Amino acid sequence: MLSKKDLTIKYTFYAVIIAVAALLQNVGGLWFEIGSARCFFIIPVAVLLSLGEDERNAALIGLFAGFLWDCVSVSHMGFNCIVLSLLCYVAAMFVNFVFRSTFWVNVISAATVTFIYCITYWIFIVLVRGGDGAALSFLNFYLPCFLYTSFAGLILTALLSPVKLKLNKGIIE
Repeated sequence: MLSKKDLTIKYTFYAVIIAVAALLQNVGGLWFEIGSARCFFIIPVAVLLSLGEDERNAALIGLFAGFLWDCVSVSHMGFNCIVLSLLCYVAAMFVNFVFRSTFWVNVISAATVTFIYCITYWIFIVLVRGGDGAALSFLNFYLPCFLYTSFAGLILTALLSPVKLKLNKGIIE
């Protein structure tokens, strides 16, 4: 069991990690694009930090990550808060009750949540607004972004796992 001081340090560090991910993702020129694909760093970071947490804390991590993303969004205010909060909640629930938190479970969870986010965004924001090229935008932008972000999730899992272990003082998640 972590003390109140340890929990404060842990969640402060999590907030800093999410803020850095938001900066890398949303400030042009800080990270490179591959073709038209952008890396949505916030999604795997929020999910990976949520895994092993209780569902309430996972939802709050997703809410904070979504809030930072919504702060720079031109439209659809609140979409990222709601979706990331729900997805982090569900991912944490699955890891707490169905799966064990292992490296590959974390990688697959980050990739699955990224895919669900991309599909959800495309359906509710792009497809609803209609217009020519909605299907083409999925193939040319959202699918490559999913692949790029999923690969980044693999690397982020390797980077964040020891950090989480250190912040949890070696307590098995």
